[in-house]
Amino acid sequence: MKHLLLLTCLAFYTGAANAEPSMRCNGRHMRVGVPAAYVLSECGEPDNQVFQESAARAGTVTGSSRVVGLALSEQWIYNRGWGRFPAVLIFLDGTLRRIEFLPTRSDTAARVY
Repeated sequence: MKHLLLLTCLAFYTGAANAEPSMRCNGRHMRVGVPAAYVLSECGEPDNQVFQESAARAGTVTGSSRVVGLALSEQWIYNRGWGRFPAVLIFLDGTLRRIEFLPTRSDTAARVY
């Protein structure tokens, strides 16, 4: 019986540790992998946006890499109101890749990826 309880607790702990962050807008969860257009339609315009172009690289057979195009990354910041941490949404080529929450409101203007 003790082993069953221990296994149940361990399974719950590992599941919670591996969970990806999500953000709720209009009752819908925004999760990694959704298109930027969907986030925009549900959450509205972000409070701050940063756009950045970078070289997209691909590996070669010899182990080196070469430039194959441009990648567009975007950082959207949503100030979600009193008592809730600001959310930073990172998009790569129009797809949500990461969600983070800033510890304080004052960090929103200073933090750039």
